[in-house]
Amino acid sequence: MSTSTPPAHHSTHDPVRFDDQVIIVTGAARGIGREHALLLGSRGATVVVNDVSQTHADRTVNDIVSAGGSAVSHVASVADPAEAAALVDNTFARFGRLDALLNNAGNGGPTGPIDTVDDDVLHTIVDSHLLGSFYTARAAWPIMVAAGGGRIVFTTSGSSMGAAGMPVYSMAKAGLWGLMRSLAVEGEAHNIRVNAVLPMGYTRAASLNPNEDTRRWMEHNFPPHLCSPAAALLCHPDAPCTGELISTGGGRVARVGTIGVPGLDAGTDLTLEVVRDHWGDVMDLQGHKLLMMGRDELTFYRGYA
Repeated sequence: MSTSTPPAHHSTHDPVRFDDQVIIVTGAARGIGREHALLLGSRGATVVVNDVSQTHADRTVNDIVSAGGSAVSHVASVADPAEAAALVDNTFARFGRLDALLNNAGNGGPTGPIDTVDDDVLHTIVDSHLLGSFYTARAAWPIMVAAGGGRIVFTTSGSSMGAAGMPVYSMAKAGLWGLMRSLAVEGEAHNIRVNAVLPMGYTRAASLNPNEDTRRWMEHNFPPHLCSPAAALLCHPDAPCTGELISTGGGRVARVGTIGVPGLDAGTDLTLEVVRDHWGDVMDLQGHKLLMMGRDELTFYRGYA
């Protein structure tokens, strides 16, 4: 899988525009999603503002339109597969195209230790963050295939790499890594670029962080609008990559990679004791390779066993 392409030749003074592009932003009524929608609308996109709140969605739409942009609202819960499909289908029926889908919606964050999480909270978080993104992408996929291309952006989190008190949220956000990578592999043949952002912005969800020092640090240093330039670029027809995890916040934009290492290869002589005695080889990072899909790790296997 090709992860990036050379950028088109532009002057550094050329603005990035989204004229004639139709882009759905889920969870766009407040927080980071609202900032995504405002930025895309200010650069010429027709933005479909999705949220569960009609009042807040309309406010975002009105702000875009008042500034000279184009936007409509669509109230729906993407956690409901029928509503998620209707969001996509109605957008295509209304505008005749869907160029990008920016999945930002999600409900719930820190939960505390795993043994304190009840099933209602579990499903609220997983259904909105993970399954909601799956449902909208599933509905958008055939439209983009038929159109000969498109862009899908998922919103994951640095918490997916592990965070105390957030087992369900971390699980849901980590699931989006696998979904994104698989769709990037499948989408390459159809010119569909699929990426994910790991935003760091002070929002209502961030305000629930149980660590007071962390909350204050984020509030002072991570305004949500600074997460939007990277997310918006990945929605552009000239999106510079596919299959990538892009961390962004506080003015920083950086790649997050997944790696594999040669490790221990004892072939048919592998035993429990060999693994124990050579654990240093298992953990050694020397000779690591960037892994973009499951097949990439096969290069470490000789296969003779």
